[in-house]
Amino acid sequence: MPRKAREKVPFGTYYITQSCISEKQLFLSDEDRKRFLGILRDKKEQFNFKLYGFCLKDHQMYKLIIYDNGSDISKIMKSINISITISLSGREKIFHERFKSQLIKSADELDDIINHLHDQENCCSYLNNHCSDLIDSELYFTPPDTRTEHLIIRDDDSDEICMKVSPCCQDTSQCIKDLSKGKKVIEEMAKQKKLSPEEFLADKKLRNQALLQFRRMTTLSMKEIGLLFGGLSESAVCKIISRNKNER
Repeated sequence: MPRKAREKVPFGTYYITQSCISEKQLFLSDEDRKRFLGILRDKKEQFNFKLYGFCLKDHQMYKLIIYDNGSDISKIMKSINISITISLSGREKIFHERFKSQLIKSADELDDIINHLHDQENCCSYLNNHCSDLIDSELYFTPPDTRTEHLIIRDDDSDEICMKVSPCCQDTSQCIKDLSKGKKVIEEMAKQKKLSPEEFLADKKLRNQALLQFRRMTTLSMKEIGLLFGGLSESAVCKIISRNKNER
C-alpha cells in the first residue's frame, strides 16, 4: 500500500510526533534528553525554524511544534533524526517509521496544541529547567491558504486569540530570515544616507525609522532585531515600535 502523501505548505506550522522501534528507548535518562536538546539547538541554527513546544516525557517518543520558517519540514526532521541516531550509535537501529506530522491550519488550533503539550511538559521537571532559551516566545503563523505571515497574540480584554499582520512580514517569500542578511540590509540603508552603519545607528531618529521599516520585512525575533540595531534590548525594540505606531 503506497504511503499517504505528507501535507506540506511553504511556511507551515506542524505538530510532529516521532516514535522509535517498540523494543527500543530513545531516552534512558535525562542525559539522553540533554543531548536531544543540544541537537534541537544546533538544528534551529542550521535551518532557522521556530520551535513553539516539545515534549520528551515518553521514553520512546518525542513531540515537537515547529514553524518551518521557509525551510522544508522533511529536511529538518531527517537531519534531526540522523543526528539522534548518531548520538545513540551504541543502540543500533532506533527508527523504522517516518515521523508523523499534522499541519496546523488555524491560530486557535495552534494555541490548543501548545497548551496540551505544555500540560504534558509540566510532568517532567527536567524540561522546565532547560527550555527557556529554546522555545520561541513570539508566535509567527502563516495560514496554509496564504503567503501572509501573522503574529499571534491574545487579546487582553476578551482573552481570545487573534492574528495581526503588523509588525511582521507582509509576504513571507521576501522575508529577512537570518542575521547575516539583516546586517546587509542595514548596511544598505546606511549607504543610502551616505553614512557608515555605526553613524547610521547612532542617529536615533534614522535608527528608529529603519527599525520600523525593517520589522515589516523580517521573521527575526525582537531579540535578534535588537542585536542588529546596536545591541538594543527586547523591551527597547518593543518601545520603539509602540511609540511609533502611526508611522507604520
